[in-house]
Amino acid sequence: MLFGYDILTSMYLGIGIFAYVTILFLTYRDMRIFRRTGYMSFRKGAFKGLIASTLVLIGIVLIPAAFSGILGLGLIFFGLMINQKGTRERVFTTAGAWKRFTGTTDIVRTPEEIRADYEREQADKKRLEKEKERADRNERRRDKWGKDEEDDKTS
Repeated sequence: MLFGYDILTSMYLGIGIFAYVTILFLTYRDMRIFRRTGYMSFRKGAFKGLIASTLVLIGIVLIPAAFSGILGLGLIFFGLMINQKGTRERVFTTAGAWKRFTGTTDIVRTPEEIRADYEREQADKKRLEKEKERADRNERRRDKWGKDEEDDKTS
């Protein structure tokens, strides 16, 4: 018995602590890459990591409680599932294994470049919204005019 727990509880705690440390490391790495590059996908990944690490920590606390070892382990695995990051921009080109491991990117953008990209993205979003609105307006006009012409033909 490790620290007064049976072998199964000790094993669950080991899994939970390893998952917690791993998620925190990956979250820190995402925050570091976001700080250096300004890519929003890494910011979202870091935010997911914070949520996942909170769930894993709650799971670790629940494991030693009576009859909730499986519930705690389930929360740990659910936290690991939430921590999946998705598609990312390419930030490593010539970096070695250690630099990739620590999150030292080859791409370093200045705050001005990050701001310009953000403003460009916002302008593109507004332009697409206006185009969609214009297309919807034209579609409604066509539907209205088409119905009026059909009414004229039948009378």
